[in-house]
Amino acid sequence: MSFLKSNLPLILIVLFSLFLFSILIIYPLALLIVLGFPMIPKALSIVSFIQAIEVTVVMSTLSAIIAIVMGTPLAYVMARFEFYLKSVVDAIVDVPIMIPHIIVGIMIVLAFASYYGLGPFLKAHGINFINTLWGATAAVAFLSSTYYIRVVETAIRMINPEMEAVARTLGASPIRVFSSIILPRIWRSMATGAILSWARSVSEAGALFIVAYYILFGKNLIYPASVYIYESYVGIGLINAVEFSAALVAVMLVIFIVYRVLVSMGGYHGWYG
Repeated sequence: MSFLKSNLPLILIVLFSLFLFSILIIYPLALLIVLGFPMIPKALSIVSFIQAIEVTVVMSTLSAIIAIVMGTPLAYVMARFEFYLKSVVDAIVDVPIMIPHIIVGIMIVLAFASYYGLGPFLKAHGINFINTLWGATAAVAFLSSTYYIRVVETAIRMINPEMEAVARTLGASPIRVFSSIILPRIWRSMATGAILSWARSVSEAGALFIVAYYILFGKNLIYPASVYIYESYVGIGLINAVEFSAALVAVMLVIFIVYRVLVSMGGYHGWYG
């Protein structure tokens, strides 16, 4: 009894937190699953929706790859070095989270598809950013890369820098130090950051409304999945949107589970196999 009395404020705070979590997170998700689950087979039998999922997966995967290539060196520099204007760079890394997504779409169009930016140069070389995979990927990569950079940066900060210093004194090059000391210790964080970046790309809609409301994929014009669901909601109604929403959540959940299992298996067998 004395334990309950002494910890009552903490218990009440935790209970209130769980209540908010249940109402704001669990309840809407559970309702979508309960109402939409019976309709998932029907949704996944519609060719146009399958195409929407395919183009979204491709777009998001390319975005995650960009995050890895761009974000890993940047995360290492931010974690290990002090330099002039580092605080400015650090703030810029977080800027994509702050900017309204519609504005991000306008920024991508301005930078890569207008006469004020690189538009004329890119078009002269056959690269178009409007309603193409190029533009869609650029938009979602802008918005999602921050998550990867921050996860990997945190992981690198947790590694004792003296290990790198010792390796350098023994003659190891910076690349050798990174590949033999840093990479084996952060690959799980890289995998986590990549899937977070990927998931953030899947969920994007606002920027795509501006840059790529539909995407020329092969010879077909295909809506990204988020735009497809929006069109279903506006054009037909809530229940139709629930059908496709539940199906997309189910597909993404399967991908998440498979991805996590593969990462766990990689950790079980060790970095070097």
